[in-house]
Amino acid sequence: MLLRYLEKVTLKKSETIKQANGSRIEEYKTIDDYKVQKQELDDQISASIYGASIVNMLRIKTPLSNLEKLLKSKVNNTTDNISKYFIFINEAKYKIKSVNSKGIDIELV
Repeated sequence: MLLRYLEKVTLKKSETIKQANGSRIEEYKTIDDYKVQKQELDDQISASIYGASIVNMLRIKTPLSNLEKLLKSKVNNTTDNISKYFIFINEAKYKIKSVNSKGIDIELV
């Protein structure tokens, strides 16, 4: 992994907040910033798994796997599930599709 090609991403957690009038809004709390390497998913295996949505997919990986370790603990956690976490790259919001040792697969929302 070449360190000069790393890009900054922000991990945020969505929280639903109830307003005084009873309506609910979704707010994002910043967890941390990470430097990642981006890779587009264009292989046949990814295409068969994700189907037509592959054009909106990216795989990201951190040099020391810090982000992967953090998100892997959230995969089977019922109280603090991975579905509450989003990754922001240049103001674009991505939801997390899968976490493994190769990296994190994210999809543009």
